[in-house]
Amino acid sequence: MDLNDRKERFSLAYIGAVAARAGFDLVEPKADVDSVDGILISHVGRRPRIEFQAKATARDVVGDEAVTFRLPKKNYDELRADVIIPRLLILVVLPEREEDWLTHTEDALILRHCGYWLSLAGEPERENRASVTVKIPRGQRFDPEALQTLMTQSSQRHSDET
Repeated sequence: MDLNDRKERFSLAYIGAVAARAGFDLVEPKADVDSVDGILISHVGRRPRIEFQAKATARDVVGDEAVTFRLPKKNYDELRADVIIPRLLILVVLPEREEDWLTHTEDALILRHCGYWLSLAGEPERENRASVTVKIPRGQRFDPEALQTLMTQSSQRHSDET
């Protein structure tokens, strides 16, 4: 498996760990169609769902206020589409050295660095051909509390539309 494939698998493992801690399922479609790498599913209340595109980078992208990432234009357009199920970009920032991504002992499992989320819903069309630079506020960490809030918002969004 090449380095980019390992980054992708690691990012999905990170997202799965956050989802499990928050009490949600992670389902991975057999194919990445329409920029959807996975679906986060709740089994309570109105059974809300969130679709996501997972990205991982080991580059120095974390600034004081935001995480800056060059997103392929195809993903940008598909993530900003007017859809029923909300979509997110989840960017997992990894250490440069692969051996620093994960540490485990009998007492701890540590996944290093952090994931961030961004909704591109309603963003404007861009003239760029290859990629669009997005800025994710550093406060938008993808953690169990944030996922709980996002899932609640998804549930409320659907109840507002009915």
